[in-house]
Amino acid sequence: MSKGERIKELVKICNYHSDLYYVKDKPEISDKEYDALYDELEKLENETNYILVNSPTQKVKGEILPFLTKVKHSEPMLSAEKSKDINDIIKFMRNQDCILSWKLDGLTLVLKYNNGRFQQAITRGGGDYGEDVSHTVRMFTNVPLTIDYKGYLELRGEGLVTFKDFERINLDLIAKGEGPYSSPRNLSAGSVRQLDANITKRRNLIFIAFAIVKCDKEIPYKNQQFEFLKEQGFEVVYHFAVNREIIKNYIEDFKNKVFSLPYLTDGLIIEYNDIAYGKAQGFTGHHAKNMFALKWENENYEAKFKGVELNTTRTGMVSITGLFDEVDIDGVKVSRASLHNYDIFEELELGINDVVTVYRANEVIPQIEDNLTRSNTYKIDMKCPSCGEPIVIKRPKEARFLFCDNVNCPSKLVNKFVHFCSKDAINIDGFSEAGIELFIEKGFLKTFDDIYNLEKYKNEIIKLEGWGIRSYNKLIEAINNSKTVEMHRFLYGLGISQIGKSASKAIAKAFNNDWFAFEDAFCREFDFTQLEDFGQVSNDSLYQWYNNGIEHKMWAKTTVILDFIKTEKKENISKLDLTGKVFCVTGEFQQFKPRKKLEELIESLGGKLTDSVSSKTSYLLTNDTTSGSKKNQDALKYNVKIMNENEFLDMIK
Repeated sequence: MSKGERIKELVKICNYHSDLYYVKDKPEISDKEYDALYDELEKLENETNYILVNSPTQKVKGEILPFLTKVKHSEPMLSAEKSKDINDIIKFMRNQDCILSWKLDGLTLVLKYNNGRFQQAITRGGGDYGEDVSHTVRMFTNVPLTIDYKGYLELRGEGLVTFKDFERINLDLIAKGEGPYSSPRNLSAGSVRQLDANITKRRNLIFIAFAIVKCDKEIPYKNQQFEFLKEQGFEVVYHFAVNREIIKNYIEDFKNKVFSLPYLTDGLIIEYNDIAYGKAQGFTGHHAKNMFALKWENENYEAKFKGVELNTTRTGMVSITGLFDEVDIDGVKVSRASLHNYDIFEELELGINDVVTVYRANEVIPQIEDNLTRSNTYKIDMKCPSCGEPIVIKRPKEARFLFCDNVNCPSKLVNKFVHFCSKDAINIDGFSEAGIELFIEKGFLKTFDDIYNLEKYKNEIIKLEGWGIRSYNKLIEAINNSKTVEMHRFLYGLGISQIGKSASKAIAKAFNNDWFAFEDAFCREFDFTQLEDFGQVSNDSLYQWYNNGIEHKMWAKTTVILDFIKTEKKENISKLDLTGKVFCVTGEFQQFKPRKKLEELIESLGGKLTDSVSSKTSYLLTNDTTSGSKKNQDALKYNVKIMNENEFLDMIK
């Protein structure tokens, strides 16, 4: 194959994978594999001077999704020229002072502010045009809706999700029968592009600023821009001022810190500190010449494969972790790596003592890249490591995963019991997750009623490590206190799909806190969509739960043990009717301790409670009425009245 033909082939391959990565958020190859293809293409283009118009080296990657509004950028969003050679960085610096920072790996965004208020958020898109995602960016945990600066400000930054939230969200998606995201970067992109902003809100995205595009205030140096953005309340990318003499030391310093970062990076960015000097360098059709990117090397290491470790999560999914001889990668000892799904396990054709190549993707995540031996002799023991029951293979979406279908699997039971005993449910104070897990392992807990029969295991419990007679007595006291409970708390504790705290309260109210009247409703084929804010999905979920024999066994005996509080109607000291009013209550209060008393008062007057502020919220109750918290910012955005507890008391008197 000639070099020209190879260039055509590489352009086609790179554009295909670029579309999967940037537009559809469904990559089929790793970043490392794509970089190798891209580098080969760029090298051939330089050698032959043969460059196709649609080459990925000549335009910024990314397209516009059809369901979001197209917006033209005030300045084109260009890539940075990149290299894996530190000497290229030093050459780029010349004799200029520069700023070194992380090259963040999420979704690049432009935020616009005017007169101190958030106006718009736009994705990078194709470089000239992006997508308006203002509705989802407002849901980020740290994007200010108002700032002190009253002029025009346009800045760039990265939308990111932490490794912790990435794992949590993927487990939830798999449990719901949906396909997981392949990387935190793809989760960030997929979350920002949601039509429903509530989905974005639940994913805890963050924004980290790294540049000012336009500003009425002249700020001549990059480090001054960072200080200005911090003063406005933005989180800015970790950075340092450097010159040619100290750059290598600082690059090593960054490399050492990358392992402790909570989010993904794929290298470093070096920029001229003098903004005017940087702009004077101009740009190409692909990249700006005021910055340069240092990509991680991702060096491969060989190790012998030693098997897999299975772990059953609380959703029932069984994760697969590959084990291999310990290797030292840049001072970090690595001996295990997630295999993500069953398809990847099979593709590697593994066998004990096969030689596998290992690297840390983006200097962070251990990965098994390839199997050089491919004996294909290793078979997974298809038994749940938690309960010993058979593991099944399911395909929630594109890829296959392992699952344990045993409803009594200890890994699943732990989650059920933890939720049932939580503060908002039965509220057994001091019954920790570790204690619950231990009691399930010992066979003390199988169904919820077993909690109230733990006294028969007294002699065994007090002999357990970490336990004793005092700990036992304290637990039994908390359990006995929980026997008298409000019906909505018990209902919430059962963990019924679609039935949260608000729905549980609505049910309890509709049936006058009579559990057995609630059960009788199922015999009468009661239509729960009659209740406020109940739809067909909630109605169907309730019937599926009630008619599930295994679920019924979990809670049925407990209803006889518990004493459900029958709330008596009391004459209100207030003539005010709060029916139809929605309150969000946050923070600490002086006259209502615990805060639950204030919430109960609101409900007794007919008001409703919500955990977040939206356009449907009537009041935000907080004693910190002037803070810059997310809820206060949302209240300003939706014109929700903010009041403290004294103002509330004045209102209801």
